[in-house]
Amino acid sequence: MALRRSVLGVLLAASVGLFGASPAAADYGRENWQIGFAGTGVAAGSGQSFGFWGWCAFGGGVTSGDTGDCNFAQYFQSTSGGSFTCHEDLDITSWNTAGGSFHITGTALVTPTGTTAPCLAFFPGSSTFTNVDSGIPAAAGHYNFGGLGPGLRGEFQIQVTQLK
Repeated sequence: MALRRSVLGVLLAASVGLFGASPAAADYGRENWQIGFAGTGVAAGSGQSFGFWGWCAFGGGVTSGDTGDCNFAQYFQSTSGGSFTCHEDLDITSWNTAGGSFHITGTALVTPTGTTAPCLAFFPGSSTFTNVDSGIPAAAGHYNFGGLGPGLRGEFQIQVTQLK
């Protein structure tokens, strides 16, 4: 039994070494930027909470490009009803770093489709969008924005990585 555990431990350690996630080992095609983000919040005294988490990849250049993809999930819960959970897939056809953040153009697909209106109301506003400021900083680094605004308890963090 001890031998079986030690062999399993060696195999596990070897697989972590072989398959560990790193930008250099991954095949991201033409992507130049990779972003991860997450946030949660509770509106004080309202019985409402929300959250989101996801990632984006932008390619075709360093300050602008013609390819990108974002995928994220979000939820909204209210003790008075109107709750939803959804997923958005953004197909980015162009982007730029004007004003120090990523501005995006493309189309959004929401699942389940019955949550399209409330999901898109949060971001980006409609199923087709042009030059929308994503709020994602256009410089590599980890950003901890702390709270999300007045009257909200929660957190908001973004990790921006330049791949090439």
